[in-house]
Amino acid sequence: MSTSMYIERALQKECNLISIRLSDETYSILRWAINKLREKTLDVLLNKIFQLEVKPPLPHVDLILVVDPVRRKLDFSHLHVKTAYYAIDTHTAFQEHIRFANVMDYDYVFVAQKDHVSKYVEAGCDKVYWLPLACDPEIHRRHLLPMKYDLSFVGKIWRNRERITKELGENFKMFVGRAYLHDMATIYSQSKMVLNISYRGDLNMRIFEVMSCGRLLLTNRIQNGLEELFKNGKHLVVYEDMKDLFEKIRYYLKEEKEREKIALSGQKEVRAKHTYRHRVKKILDLTVGR
Repeated sequence: MSTSMYIERALQKECNLISIRLSDETYSILRWAINKLREKTLDVLLNKIFQLEVKPPLPHVDLILVVDPVRRKLDFSHLHVKTAYYAIDTHTAFQEHIRFANVMDYDYVFVAQKDHVSKYVEAGCDKVYWLPLACDPEIHRRHLLPMKYDLSFVGKIWRNRERITKELGENFKMFVGRAYLHDMATIYSQSKMVLNISYRGDLNMRIFEVMSCGRLLLTNRIQNGLEELFKNGKHLVVYEDMKDLFEKIRYYLKEEKEREKIALSGQKEVRAKHTYRHRVKKILDLTVGR
């Protein structure tokens, strides 16, 4: 939901905006409850239950943009307006986008993970574009605070992340946990380096947010367009495995000038090309020809 907020903030600076918030909490609970029962009859039933015809008293609009995780069918046909869907969790929710959100019915589909663009084309989406996640420099910024941590990881702690962060925490002064918005930026600002552990190789929000805060990002090697956006050793640092990660942490703890140089280079690059204002401008250019 935070991605929706960042996009909303950026759109407010580019155009007149009406925001409608849809809660999928009940939907998510039901999906979880029948996760192991993949029979088509249940899919049809859920799809019928969670169809939603949007009939607010809207003035004329040029575009309706739906931002993942809204995974239900929305009926906009009576509005006769261009529609777009931003599919963020494509690495975990592709089937839900197809079977429940009916992304094939949208005029435009924007996909956050580059390697998954072809899947949406094959599923019948006509106009599909890669649109990576981004940063909001007003929130993701460096605070002038003393250092508290050698390394930090902000995010969900589960599966291999728990094993990795536990081992690192036994060797370095480290923050591990959840934080949001300015609290997250504060933790990054107090960290010499920030760790990214991607899930299924996703090009996630953390990558852009850390760099915008002006801290050295250490990320596992992933695809989804990372190497097209940033250069290893210039904007961020890529690690291959735990041994390599330990070596690079120890190296950059000692080499403060080099660490700062890469961090500031990454910050300059991400703010010049990868903010949410850049993303919404692309959406508007492609959909309404601004």
